[in-house]
Amino acid sequence: MDKHIQGLGWIVRRSEDPMPPGEFYRDVLGLPEMRRRDTDRARNIMVWSGMHSVIETMWQGKPHPPVKTVEDAEVVPIFRVRDFDAVQARLENANTRSIPAKAEDNETAFYADPDGFIFGIRAPTAGSDLTPDIEADRAWREGVVTIPGTPNMPHGIQDIGWLRIHVADPQRLVPFYCRVVGLDLLENNGDAGVSLHLGSTSTLELKPGGITRPIPNDRKDVPDVWILRGYGFEVFAAKMAAAGVPIINSLILGAGSLNYYADPEGHVFGFQERKAYNAEDPLTHRPEDRVARTAWDIDQQ
Repeated sequence: MDKHIQGLGWIVRRSEDPMPPGEFYRDVLGLPEMRRRDTDRARNIMVWSGMHSVIETMWQGKPHPPVKTVEDAEVVPIFRVRDFDAVQARLENANTRSIPAKAEDNETAFYADPDGFIFGIRAPTAGSDLTPDIEADRAWREGVVTIPGTPNMPHGIQDIGWLRIHVADPQRLVPFYCRVVGLDLLENNGDAGVSLHLGSTSTLELKPGGITRPIPNDRKDVPDVWILRGYGFEVFAAKMAAAGVPIINSLILGAGSLNYYADPEGHVFGFQERKAYNAEDPLTHRPEDRVARTAWDIDQQ
């Protein structure tokens, strides 16, 4: 694992009206709402999705293509659920739309939020010897991450255990995500796909059934993207530049820096470093950032 990567940090889902999907994640799945904006200039809802990651539904201003099967989705977060039946019942009682997959998947149930973005639920595999699963079991036994001022995750849901991307050729992307980005290979199942460690308790699944797409001109052209939480932003950026990885956007934010990149098939992802806490800078006071950095500092000792 690249020493600058902590793990999955953010999933950003852009839509014409981000409030219904954001409230769906809060009210139906039960993910704790952290903050929201609803003004003429910005509309978004941010919900905690376990460990050091959040899902943000954000105003886009234009519709995104409809998704008919799981393979059509840009990104599919899959929640690690400790009570599958209870979570599935919550979703079905709310008439959440089930989404089919072209390839058989007996482990995961897939659903669409009110704006058509796809997510899944999956129970952990008992006795798994994969690093993120071992870490997730340890965290669950010891008491999972909590965030000050934020309710705990809902009953039965631990975190985003898996992030699935459907690609044209999983094997083609193995060198990129392992050697360039720096993720560890967990399993290579040939034509059936590849699993890589995203850091902490999350796994990146590269599954067949997707397509190669043109590299977008702007992050806003892609409605659904994922972002790594990391440290050593300039070092990571220099490594990506040396490898010739296309930058879609390079952003200096009030409390951090964020680059969006494209992989060899045109799939977009980001790398973000948030600033350390500064008592005089309110933008650095977000509790999830402080908890993540504290955990990172402990791990580096």
